Amino acid sequence: MKKYFLLVIICIGSLHVSSQNFIHAAGLSVFIDHTSRSPNIASYGLTYSPRFNVMQNSKMSVSVGIPLTVGGSGGSGGKQPDGYWIDDQYYYNYDNGYEAPEVKARWMVDVPVIVSLNFGALSSLYNTRRIGFFLGGGFGYHLGPVNVDHRDLRGNHYIDSTYQNLAGPVGNLGIRIRTGPKYSTEGIEIKGSYMKSVTRKQPDVYGISIMYVFR
Repeated sequence: MKKYFLLVIICIGSLHVSSQNFIHAAGLSVFIDHTSRSPNIASYGLTYSPRFNVMQNSKMSVSVGIPLTVGGSGGSGGKQPDGYWIDDQYYYNYDNGYEAPEVKARWMVDVPVIVSLNFGALSSLYNTRRIGFFLGGGFGYHLGPVNVDHRDLRGNHYIDSTYQNLAGPVGNLGIRIRTGPKYSTEGIEIKGSYMKSVTRKQPDVYGISIMYVFR
């Protein structure tokens, strides 16, 4: 254990802080809200991901980033309610095209703060490799859609198209491919992420993003 700790200290010590800089990325993301109360729901959004290299050299960097995603989930019912109550019984607003209850369209917001280890391509301005990878962890907030299954007073089920507010630890990993010339920070980033809520029981959020990296 002491040897591994010493190796980490040496690696961090070999980095330098004199050339700190920002690197940005923007693109598309898909998030899946999973909960035991309802089926998985996919949301789609636009992501802007700035990161700040706090330490870097020609092989790797340590960065802090805030990949912000704003989007939503579709719904045949738009802003309509799922249904209405009459005499203690729930009646759906039906979508005749799908012969199913209408479901409201909802917003989705995902905001984590991530500390990452970046290796190879696009880790910093000093790296000349064509391909790189990264992994990181942190803490995030997620507002996402859920369809909650309720039971009325007569024992009938109905669906409530609503939201879940989550906060918890986040982990991600991915690859980067340089598309620009040597020493540039232009390229493609593909990332997968996972969030485990500590504010609610059992919900999980899975994400995948594809972005263009630039400076």
